Amino acid sequence: MNPISSLPSYAELTILLNEIEPGLHPAEAHGLLCGYLCLIPYPEKSNPDFEKLFLHDKKNKKAHTILSQLSEASYHSLSQFSFEFSLILPDDDTDINTRTEALGLWCQGFLTGLAQSSTPLQNHAKDEITEALSDLTEIAQINFGDIPANEEDETAYFELVEYVRLTTLMFFNELQPNSVPQKVAKNPLLH
Repeated sequence: MNPISSLPSYAELTILLNEIEPGLHPAEAHGLLCGYLCLIPYPEKSNPDFEKLFLHDKKNKKAHTILSQLSEASYHSLSQFSFEFSLILPDDDTDINTRTEALGLWCQGFLTGLAQSSTPLQNHAKDEITEALSDLTEIAQINFGDIPANEEDETAYFELVEYVRLTTLMFFNELQPNSVPQKVAKNPLLH
């Protein structure tokens, strides 16, 4: 995986995570990382706290490399504020229940990542952010038990994925400390 290129697929991330932390769900891991990236100054080369989100206190060189690459690719795709950013979820040919469960886990991870960043979210409490947090909390609690595979449910799923994707971009744009445009940051007359 090239660190500045695209994110790994769900299957690729599953394999990578099984090597470093068996049992960690790839969608939840990516959500966790994205939530964390929305609030921390980046790049934080000297502070690999994001690794502790996954590995706790374990030391693993391969894990460090994988997580650094995932972090860089995720940050890059979020900072582009474009259609390049996507959630790491199962492929569309996977059954709807598995995909819905993964979307709920992605949202759970995202909310946990926001909480683990150690940055008070109240400082950024705009109505859009408050509403989006409420929506993501509901999606994280989604019941995926016996969703029939039909066109209506497929459409609803894709709409939820797109909503979560756009909401994540909005969070990043609003909350990321380094998201200030460079021209504004370098011009002292604008401060």
